[in-house]
Amino acid sequence: MSPRMFDLSGRIAVVTGGNRGIGRAIALGLAEAGASVAVLARNPENNRSVVDELEKFKVPAYARQLDVRKGWFLCSRQSRSR
Repeated sequence: MSPRMFDLSGRIAVVTGGNRGIGRAIALGLAEAGASVAVLARNPENNRSVVDELEKFKVPAYARQLDVRKGWFLCSRQSRSR
């Protein structure tokens, strides 16, 4: 583990697409800096895998299956335009 450039202890980071590629690297970097990390991504198996990696940094880690391409979750029923 490299020395911390900054300290994110006590902070919460939400990373969409955080179970592969650049998103995964960002999630791991945030955890290394001390942040609790929530990963929102489509593949449940990759989600479980990245949570295992995040927990090695001794920070709270959470993953939820979510497809951000389906933007319905961004709007409440009252404000959703059709």
